[in-house]
Amino acid sequence: MKLDPYFIFNGTAEKAILLYSSTLGWEHSEIKRYKDSPMPHEEHQKNWVVHCELLHKGKTVAMVADATDSSPGTQIQMSLNYTDLKKMENDFLKLAEKGNIILPLEKQFWNATYGQLKDQFGVRWMMNYDHDQ
Repeated sequence: MKLDPYFIFNGTAEKAILLYSSTLGWEHSEIKRYKDSPMPHEEHQKNWVVHCELLHKGKTVAMVADATDSSPGTQIQMSLNYTDLKKMENDFLKLAEKGNIILPLEKQFWNATYGQLKDQFGVRWMMNYDHDQ
C-alpha cells in the first residue's frame, strides 16, 4: 500500500500546481480536467483539475485536484493506493466505523475501485485499488 497526501482546492488547483512547481522545483504530471472526464460538473468547472501528481526526482510527493466540497479543514486528504482489493475493502469498513462514508467503494471510470470516508477523528481518506496492476 502507498500513502500520498492529496491537496484539494475549489477551482484554484492549477494555480497551486504552478506555484508549487516553480517555487519548490517540483515537476507535475499531465493536468487532467473535468471536461475530459465523465465526472459531473458545471460549465464553469470544465477546466478544473480532476487529477494531477506533483513529483520530486520522479517520485510522487502529493496529488492535486479541485472539488466543490473543498472548505477549510478538507484541503488535505490522505490517499491510500492498495495492491490488495480485499485488504482495502476491510480497511475501508474498519475506518468507516463511527465515521462517515462519503463515497462508497465502487468501480470507477479509471478502472479502479475507489471510495472516500471520514473517520471518527475527522480525517478524510480516499482509497483506491487499480485493477490494471
